[in-house]
Amino acid sequence: MSGKVWVAMLLVLVFLGGCGGPQSPFTKQVDKVEKYSDKGDEWFNQGDLPRATREFDRALTLSRSMDYQPGVARQLNNLGAVALEQGDLKLARELFTRAWEVNRSRGSWAEASTNQANLATVAQQAGDQEAVVQHLTQAEDAARWSEDKGALARAYVRWSGFAIDRLDFSGAESYLKLAKRLARTPALKAAVSFQQGRLALARSDAPGAALHLTQALEGDRWSQDRAAMAADLYYLGEAYRLHRDWPRAFRYYVRAFDVYASLGRRAQLQECLARLREANREGDLNQPLERFEKKLQAG
Repeated sequence: MSGKVWVAMLLVLVFLGGCGGPQSPFTKQVDKVEKYSDKGDEWFNQGDLPRATREFDRALTLSRSMDYQPGVARQLNNLGAVALEQGDLKLARELFTRAWEVNRSRGSWAEASTNQANLATVAQQAGDQEAVVQHLTQAEDAARWSEDKGALARAYVRWSGFAIDRLDFSGAESYLKLAKRLARTPALKAAVSFQQGRLALARSDAPGAALHLTQALEGDRWSQDRAAMAADLYYLGEAYRLHRDWPRAFRYYVRAFDVYASLGRRAQLQECLARLREANREGDLNQPLERFEKKLQAG
């Protein structure tokens, strides 16, 4: 099961009306774009991709009609995130690339860094390791040009996850040290903790993994990032599985299953069910699994 990725670009909108003064017609339209986009983010985080697509499309159409290029870039990125969730790697690559081109042309390097990190995710899912390195390098370069510490922290976190996947544990640890110094927001701190948990698991350090993943879960629950919460819970199950604490492992797999179910993640539900069966068998738990099996059968 893969680690977390950023699939929604954080973008600060610039309002032109001035503090306390009347809003210009342009600013009112920007407000409308933001509302559509925020609603799309909400649907996306709940796993309702058709409704998320509808809101992102509305925001994109309005942004184009008023020549609001930051909004265009953001919605192209968000629609790419939807395509990625749906497994359409070709469309996701096209949309992330178009977002990158808009942000690059405007010198919006922090947002461009996010686009490149997302392109790295597409490449990783396609099994193109060389392209992953190229995109992560561009993500890091863009983050440096932006002088945005958060963007650079996100790039380091993505490098750390890639290093863990390649069993380069010393490299992962170095990237995480750099990311931890720059992470300021709850979401970034949670992302660092998540990769620290994955690294501890890879090193067979079950107690360390549980500690870091619990910290990640607290941060992701605070921001209500359901996909991240589900990954935290699944890997907590993995930590207790490594420790052969089957009752706790079972409980975390159940919690991960329920969050993934709310997102409609069938592949992850299958993985959780396989782990639930293993914990039941190895721990002699005799827990009923009918509701999980019925959920999968129902699609």
